[in-house]
Amino acid sequence: MTTPEEAKEIIRRWNEEGWNQGNYDVAYEVISDHMIAHAAGQGMEMGPDGLIALIKTWKAAFPDGYMTVDDLFAEGDLVVIRNTWHGTHQGDFYGMAPSGKHVDISSIGIDRVADGKVVEGWGIVNMFAVMQQLSATDANNDSQAQTAP
Repeated sequence: MTTPEEAKEIIRRWNEEGWNQGNYDVAYEVISDHMIAHAAGQGMEMGPDGLIALIKTWKAAFPDGYMTVDDLFAEGDLVVIRNTWHGTHQGDFYGMAPSGKHVDISSIGIDRVADGKVVEGWGIVNMFAVMQQLSATDANNDSQAQTAP
């Protein structure tokens, strides 16, 4: 059985080694072969290979990209992470041509960890904010919510 602290360390390691360092082999150490991904809007394969493909998509679009962990919580077998991807848009990203613009993209993930591996995950990325930052939408590029007086 994986403790909540061990589960947090697995997610922290995945972010640092997998996302930031591009060490794709770590996926086979911390992601179950039968991992089920419930990704919002980023249709992906299951298991380590699906997550490796996802990272490669982001790294191709943002070669200087890196992930920061903003919050990390665990209870039982669930780990909740709020993180931010930072990078310069230098390659195609889901049909958006390179813009050369810097982005800061927030996301929230919930991962279930069992026996030292991620077995299930839910995630949501603020893709609307991505489109705003890359000027792929006519919406106001101001990322701060406007409130009426």
